[in-house]
Amino acid sequence: MKNFARFVRELKPYRGVLIMIAALTLTSAGLALPLPTIIGNLIDLLFKHAKVNLLLYFGLILGISAASGVVGYALSIFVTYLGQRFMLDIRRKLYAHLQTLSLGFFEKSQTGKLMSNIINDVATINQLLTGGFVTMISDITTLCAVVFLVFFKNWRLAMVGILPIYPLYIANYLMAIGRIKTTSREIRDQRDVMLGDLQEKLAGAMVVKSYAKERFEVKQFVGETRSLLDLNVRIGRFGTGLWTRAEFIGAIGTALILWYGGREVLQGSMTPGALLAFLSYAMGYFFAPTVRLIQMNEILARTNAALERIFYTLDVKPNIVDPPNAPDLPVLKGELEYRDVWFEYEPGQPVIKGINLHVKPGQLVAFVGQSGSGKTTMINLLSRHYDVTRGAILVDGIDIRSVNLYSLRQQVGVVIQETILFNASIRENIRYGRLDATDEEIEAAARAANIAHVIKALPKGYDTRIGEEGVKLSGGEKQRIAIARAILSDPRILILDEATSALDSETEALIQEALERLMKGRTSFVIAHRLSTIVKADLIVVMEKGVIREQGNHQELLAMNGIYAGLYNQQFKVALEAAEAARSSSSVSETAGS
Repeated sequence: MKNFARFVRELKPYRGVLIMIAALTLTSAGLALPLPTIIGNLIDLLFKHAKVNLLLYFGLILGISAASGVVGYALSIFVTYLGQRFMLDIRRKLYAHLQTLSLGFFEKSQTGKLMSNIINDVATINQLLTGGFVTMISDITTLCAVVFLVFFKNWRLAMVGILPIYPLYIANYLMAIGRIKTTSREIRDQRDVMLGDLQEKLAGAMVVKSYAKERFEVKQFVGETRSLLDLNVRIGRFGTGLWTRAEFIGAIGTALILWYGGREVLQGSMTPGALLAFLSYAMGYFFAPTVRLIQMNEILARTNAALERIFYTLDVKPNIVDPPNAPDLPVLKGELEYRDVWFEYEPGQPVIKGINLHVKPGQLVAFVGQSGSGKTTMINLLSRHYDVTRGAILVDGIDIRSVNLYSLRQQVGVVIQETILFNASIRENIRYGRLDATDEEIEAAARAANIAHVIKALPKGYDTRIGEEGVKLSGGEKQRIAIARAILSDPRILILDEATSALDSETEALIQEALERLMKGRTSFVIAHRLSTIVKADLIVVMEKGVIREQGNHQELLAMNGIYAGLYNQQFKVALEAAEAARSSSSVSETAGS
């Protein structure tokens, strides 16, 4: 009941619509209730061969039916509006809440599960609102009214035909509801597993095909789908058993009414019309609504599982929050300081240990070190994807935790190795860096990123959609579009993960030129993979196991003859000599040609 109580609170903004639905539902139920009495009276008059105005009865029944139709139509419109509006609002609320959560939440959550939460769970609630909600209100209202009516009309017949079957209905409900609820949760969990794996494997199609695991993946997917099928069949069996037994219990009540009521008619203490009216109330307005309410338990169990998932997501607290009334960060010069910074993903397991680092405005800082040394964590802390466990990060002397997060990230640009572009036009992808940018500014950013000539050669130019219309961009082209996006955002601090090992030398040169334009005049932090970037860096930071072991420029670090010198001699020197040889060869060829 806790989930449904909270669900009712979520419906408070729709009070007006709910009141209208309740009023129309009561009107619809009220219009239907007199019909058995009217028909019963007509039957009795006909049995007595009394003078009857059949046209009056015809008009009365037709009028009630027409009024019920109009009310039913209006009710359907309001219910549909409520369901669609609630779906829109709760999905917006979920998505907006997800945007406030830290990077750590998404790293631990499967994308498919989150998508299922927003799409499937909300759709399940909509099914309750548009399908079962009105029926449930109507049936409960009708039941209350009919119980009063039948006891008022013939309390003895009600005691015989209705009262004894109540305990049977309750026992039937209690016998099945626990299993239905448990299976509903299992269905929800299994669907999450299936959708999560499906999203991962479709996104990783290259890996699946590279390792020739298509058949294995099909087998895995069929296994997960079959598990879901078995669970759905099981809950269908429980639900069907529940309402089948309920129908049989209703049949027992009908038989008791006919047995006792028939005796009453034969003895003359009850008219045939009164028995027919009583039977109509019992079968159509008591037993049938009771069966429908019992059938509703399966829908309610599914809805409860969906509500549980939705409220769980909404209750996740963001790790990164602004202090009350946090001011905006002023336009930065670009000075930065890591002051005794410690950080741990898991309590008691620090991955950054007492880092002290000072960076002057406009400097290019290259982070160097083995995988797992803490390079990526350092730049994630700067963007406040995580907050430091101890110490502080200062920009222009301001603790980044003391200012509005949005204003910080507006001035910190990021170009990551795994380029992410959206299934939209190239223009929209570049404009994502600054939504108010003009077309001229977008095209200028593309030229600066060395990608304008590629875009213009496409059939629809900047309006070409990425991922559709047969467009296949290379990795280098995608990366240059991402660089154009970063150029357009005009950040004061720039973060780069510039791995380009899979690119040809010409593309790499274009990207390098674009990056140099992007870094000009900005404080830049680079997880450096390219030798030329490392050599040109104003400050090289050598990291090992979350600690800065060495820092300085290229020549200073070589002179130390420490970790960096070892890395340079092992990995970089050969590449540098090869690059110099290639340049010398090129110069000789040009001289000879001239």
